[in-house]
Amino acid sequence: MAGAQRRAWLSAALLSVALLVVPLLFWLFLPRPAPVMPARQEPAPARLAPPQPEHTAREAEVEAEPPAPPPPPRETTAARAGPVRGAVLDPEGRPGAGATVRCTDEPSLSAVADAEGRFELPPEADGCTAIATHPPFGDTEPARVAAGRDNILHLIAGGSIAGEVVDQSGRPIEEYLLAVESFLPSGSGAHGSVNGRARKVSDPSGAFQMNDLAPGRYVLTVSAPGRPPTRSAPVDVEAGSAARRVRIVLPQGATLRGRVVDAESRAPIVEAQVELDSATSSGANAISLALTDSNGDYELQGVPASGPFSVRVRHDQYTTKIVPGLDARGAGSARADIELRPLGDGGSREELTGIGAMLAVSSSGVTIADVIEGGPAALAGLAQGDVIVRIDGEPATDLPLADCIQRLRGPAGTRVSVGVDRGGRVLEVTMRRDVVVR
Repeated sequence: MAGAQRRAWLSAALLSVALLVVPLLFWLFLPRPAPVMPARQEPAPARLAPPQPEHTAREAEVEAEPPAPPPPPRETTAARAGPVRGAVLDPEGRPGAGATVRCTDEPSLSAVADAEGRFELPPEADGCTAIATHPPFGDTEPARVAAGRDNILHLIAGGSIAGEVVDQSGRPIEEYLLAVESFLPSGSGAHGSVNGRARKVSDPSGAFQMNDLAPGRYVLTVSAPGRPPTRSAPVDVEAGSAARRVRIVLPQGATLRGRVVDAESRAPIVEAQVELDSATSSGANAISLALTDSNGDYELQGVPASGPFSVRVRHDQYTTKIVPGLDARGAGSARADIELRPLGDGGSREELTGIGAMLAVSSSGVTIADVIEGGPAALAGLAQGDVIVRIDGEPATDLPLADCIQRLRGPAGTRVSVGVDRGGRVLEVTMRRDVVVR
């Protein structure tokens, strides 16, 4: 009886558990419906703002900035990666072989035209302003060159000078030497080769004609036997035209006499050569050199009769010496006794008395090209590039190169004052001339 009751209670308990577990299992494993969200309350239409794109604010910022330039076409970009090519043509349209092409704003960018007049500049020259120079023609007009195209530069036709050479009475000098002493181009080219070798002229009327000259300002020099080198007034030559009626008066020269001796032994030096130096001869020198005799005496005929001049004295056993500051003072003769120092081993080859500066002609005037270390010019602070504007208080801006050289030279121990323009500022210095060896 008791066992039957326990089984009845156990069955009732299991049935109760099953009734609780089975609904729980159905709730866990059966899919549940998505939750239902409450309906969204939209604002009234009158309170809505107009729809705006998301990038409107960024566009406003871009409009406030300067617009960026559009990228170049691909063809232009590719072309500018290469060199700048072109050709130089002379006034007749022929190839300007040997012409120099350079950028005016970057002179290091340059090239030389080949036999066909073709040139090639590096890619860095793209867009620069270029000119071509080729004596005896005038410079080409400045032109902007670019990569990717054929750049043609046209040289300008040269000019000419026509004139005559006469003596002090107006009679023609039939035979003489003619040279260009100095030249300043009207363009930006250098034309260093214009100052060429002297040429002999032979004409009963004393006439001469110089053709194919680059445009610019010329100073000519003439000389004849017994007549010292004499320069013309400045002559302006224009492209394609002739400067006519140039008249150069060639005066009779004086005679320089003297004796050349050893500076140590005072013994006469035989067969020493005495001649006008380059600053006096100015490119055209028809004056024959003189040789000393057994007594060391010499006689140089045809030296300038007025104004300072210099002579060069040479002997293979002695140091060459330039003797400055000589002047016949309008007389028919002058005298200069000269001492030479023996040439020792490793010694200097040349000596002169002056300020120890080399001069050159530039577009700004006579300019200091270099100074000798330890010389008066260097010790006074003069430097390469200084432009000489005054010598001993007198204007020097219009003086020819040779005249400036002669005025700066002089006996050792004498003083000379020089005014130079350095970057727009004029500096005045006073120096004591000294012996300079080189």
